[in-house]
Amino acid sequence: PFIRIFSFYVPEGEAERYRDEVIGRLRALADEAEGTGITLVHENEKHIYGDIPSRCLDLVKAVDRPHFRLAWDPANFVQCGVRRPFDEGYALLRPYIAYVHVKDAHLATGEVTVAGAGDGQVRETVRALAASGYDGFCSLEPHLRRVPAYAELSDAQKFVAAARAFKNLLAEEGIAWS
Repeated sequence: PFIRIFSFYVPEGEAERYRDEVIGRLRALADEAEGTGITLVHENEKHIYGDIPSRCLDLVKAVDRPHFRLAWDPANFVQCGVRRPFDEGYALLRPYIAYVHVKDAHLATGEVTVAGAGDGQVRETVRALAASGYDGFCSLEPHLRRVPAYAELSDAQKFVAAARAFKNLLAEEGIAWS
């Protein structure tokens, strides 16, 4: 029932110049999805209009459709220079989060790492999601190719390492999962 979408690449530093065009295009996509049972889920990817919390909020409010929601990707926020994704964006965006991408990143390098090992405040996020009664899903998205600790592992082993780190984090927080 979900289709992950993005909000169009914009030239560096010119997001506001392209805002109306981006909103218009996303509204058109949302109109096409209306009545289909499909929810469009916007991911906060790097270099697109909706890359930081304030613009993600702008998108979801401006498109203003119940079947247009957000994916929460803390690593992507970190890679866009958001120093503390949970502190800076979670409260704003929580009402619109349809699902969560599980990965983390280091602010200094942008390097992706396993959940809880970076600056994405993954622990705070899962704690708050659990407290709010979140019953959605999390999508494991490890991207560990360039992480020295995981570089020699096969893709399958990287996925297992990422899953293990997330499961351990959930266990440490006393959060049940299935």
